[in-house]
Amino acid sequence: MLREQRKKELKEKILLVSLRLFKEKGFEPVTVEEITAACGIAKGTFYNYFSEKKQILLYLGNSQLERLEESVRRHGTVKPFRQRVKKIFGDLLSRYTKHPDIARITISENIRSRLLLHEESRTIEAFQSALSSLVQEAMREGEISDQPDPDQVASTLVGLYFQTLITWLSFTDPEKYDILDIFDNHLEILWEGVGKKD
Repeated sequence: MLREQRKKELKEKILLVSLRLFKEKGFEPVTVEEITAACGIAKGTFYNYFSEKKQILLYLGNSQLERLEESVRRHGTVKPFRQRVKKIFGDLLSRYTKHPDIARITISENIRSRLLLHEESRTIEAFQSALSSLVQEAMREGEISDQPDPDQVASTLVGLYFQTLITWLSFTDPEKYDILDIFDNHLEILWEGVGKKD
């Protein structure tokens, strides 16, 4: 257990050091050698964690999937469904409050690289699939309407997640704003709808 924790901590360190270097110099100019030197590790150690430099950028999305699974387990009994959604997305979004540059660099590099964007789209599909299962469960239990397609609801929630992230990152100093408040406001609009009530 302790060994696994150390491995996880080292992987996070490599991620954070790499992203700092990417921020300073840009993604392309930074070499694996620079990353390993800044981390104080051997090149072989780097390759134990990441098969290539671009995998660092894909790690964030993959680790968010792990967080989603943990959060679903932790908040699986929270009722109503809307509150469960807020708690799960709160867990996911709170990661960025400590290191907004993680999200900013990852998103910008993924958009610039067609290959990264293609690979990241698989992670997004897995994210949406996991949410779709939650939506189906809430529909079966009568917590939400069974009229919309669960996949469409999940897709909308994924869109809300990224919209919240982009809105928060668009601020000059995002740390001054509560990302969870932004998500909650977006979720409120989604939940209540924008149609005129008669």
